[in-house]
Amino acid sequence: MAYLSGSEQTTITASITELFPALWFNSKKAVRPNVKTMTDFILKVNLNTTPGKKAFLDRQDTEQGRTYIRQTFSVINPKMLQEKMENAVAVTNYIIDSHLQSKIKQVIWGYRKKPVGVPKDHAGDIFLMFQSGDIIGVSLKAGGEKTQEPKLNTYVGTTLRQEYFKQSSPNAERNLKKRLWKEVYSKVGAPKSVTEENYYVVSGKQTKTNKVMVESLVKFWTKSGGDKPNNAFDKKYQTMAKVCREELCKVVNKDVKATKEWILKEFRLQTPQKVPLILVKAVGLKASEQGDPLPNFLPKVTKVKAYLNPTSVQEWFIDIMSSNRKMTLLMTIRSDAGFRPDKPKGKIGKFNMLKLLYRGVKK
Repeated sequence: MAYLSGSEQTTITASITELFPALWFNSKKAVRPNVKTMTDFILKVNLNTTPGKKAFLDRQDTEQGRTYIRQTFSVINPKMLQEKMENAVAVTNYIIDSHLQSKIKQVIWGYRKKPVGVPKDHAGDIFLMFQSGDIIGVSLKAGGEKTQEPKLNTYVGTTLRQEYFKQSSPNAERNLKKRLWKEVYSKVGAPKSVTEENYYVVSGKQTKTNKVMVESLVKFWTKSGGDKPNNAFDKKYQTMAKVCREELCKVVNKDVKATKEWILKEFRLQTPQKVPLILVKAVGLKASEQGDPLPNFLPKVTKVKAYLNPTSVQEWFIDIMSSNRKMTLLMTIRSDAGFRPDKPKGKIGKFNMLKLLYRGVKK
């Protein structure tokens, strides 16, 4: 059986740790699950009854939840499924512990919309709606004991289009496109009809790719030896990742004010706000709240320095500094999928939309 991978897998597995605990709690309150009882419950849950409905804000989210539940047990690798179900149990127990401290009325899945009273751009994945009227947004991460899961999870092109960077570096997206063409895409054997101007086009918030360019990438991948490591195709991906990192570093270094605004708005910081945000990490069957030293330091920052990790294809750093202190942010730019002829959207098939991640503060 062919199981999902990359971003498709990530989207569905995220619903396991976000939606499943909400459904369980709304139906069973303080009853603690294990993997088997959680699995049995999800397979039988009725989203048309009141307990099932309470996790959703509208019909669209309900139908999306129904789709993810159906897909979970058919397209996710069993080993991954077991791991994520354990994480779902851990998050459920975290919610129950919170309920025992202060009664929770319901838990809402913040998939597309946010509950009334919550800002539209709030980073919470689920929302704990307390009987007192208070609301807490919870950003959920899952991984190993020592892994650092991304707190920012976006794309290079999306970041360059943010208003603060468009003001401080108005030519950044154009410069990236020129460099990628010169160092990557002009060297893969595309016909002359494909040019620097049309190998991809940005329309609104979307990157629209040239069909002939994509066909040329498939031929280049095949000629280079497919998935063989460090072949000509893979080396072009390495060049692409380096160009994207270097161009992001230029933008970040140009204007400290714009960079601080980017960090404040996009890095899922646990800052004081009308609806508090708590970061919770699930490791196996345990979930715990994570501290964040960045919010209190950010207002004091007067200098920034972004630079590449020269020993890595994808890692880079941002030093943020006050007059007497430095904090290093761990950053990554990478493809979130491999390249396949039937679905050529990974590696250099991403064009200006490689994944951009902030993984936390270097310890």
